Amino acid sequence: MLDGNITTTIIPVNQDGTFQVTLDSPKTALLSRNFSSAIVVQYPSPPDHFTVMLNATSGEAVVTGSGRTAASLLAHLHDAGTYPTTQADYLEQGITAAGNSDTIYFLNGVDAWITIDPVGPVQPGALTVRGSTSLPAGTPLSITVITVNTHPTPKNYDFSHEIAEGNAVVSSGIQAVNQYSGIIDTSRLNTGKYHIIVETRDENLQANAMSSVDIIATLHSNTKNGNYINWSGLSLPTLVVNVTLSPVMLEGEWRIVPPGTQVTNNEVPYGSIIDCAPDGICRIYNPSGIQFLAVYDSNEAHSIEVPNGAMVDSGTVGNVTLVKLGGEVILTKIDEYPRAS
Repeated sequence: MLDGNITTTIIPVNQDGTFQVTLDSPKTALLSRNFSSAIVVQYPSPPDHFTVMLNATSGEAVVTGSGRTAASLLAHLHDAGTYPTTQADYLEQGITAAGNSDTIYFLNGVDAWITIDPVGPVQPGALTVRGSTSLPAGTPLSITVITVNTHPTPKNYDFSHEIAEGNAVVSSGIQAVNQYSGIIDTSRLNTGKYHIIVETRDENLQANAMSSVDIIATLHSNTKNGNYINWSGLSLPTLVVNVTLSPVMLEGEWRIVPPGTQVTNNEVPYGSIIDCAPDGICRIYNPSGIQFLAVYDSNEAHSIEVPNGAMVDSGTVGNVTLVKLGGEVILTKIDEYPRAS
């Protein structure tokens, strides 16, 4: 744990590949409220090419390794002025450079609990966030609503379309269960999936909670004015709209997968055509032009995960992205819907 001291332990791995380590109350009570502590899970277990062990005599960390890497890491880990996350970065670089794998988990000390009442899909506007907490009455809270999906944005992008912030104050409840409520202005947020983060603004108390909400803007009635598309430069079948398909929220960024392997609604088979129209709906068609899905043009719809070896052509026929694999077009994405700037 990197919070000024380093201790190590060997954790047995179960037959199913899982492991578990339990931090008891005395250990968690020592977690810093001002700095992050880190648990570094290293595989293979030490001794190996690279590891950090505790010298029982001196009480200091000892980096086992060779050459300048170990000496450099040791110097940084003993530097009391280095922020714990920076110490973890040095550890991670050394572990991976040695050919081992690692996972780092950051922990903060917690003084109280916070819950967030569920919030259903809402339109941009005034979002009320409320819940319960064991924090004392009068404790100030910050409330942040931030996009789940980070995605490509234009130059000089206005991120008020992706994040909104507000405040609340804990009020008295009954039986040590207090309440809070805050109203967040989400009127500028784009359609998408968002985290709701509630945390204390009192430096002497550490508490936080996270929930989620789908924000869905009102669909546009104007279905003609959109981004420029060079339709004559596209080789498309006749696109047949299925008016019975109601739009749903994408579960994540687009992923192009072989036919028959789709699991979630953001996975589209090779050859699909996505037309994000001026009305704020993305309609997805098969290679024959038959629509099989409709989704909201959300933050998630602005990113595409492509297969290894794929080539991306963007802009040669207007606001259209063509993804090719082995010389074949495996996705055509047409962006008629004008994005916020």
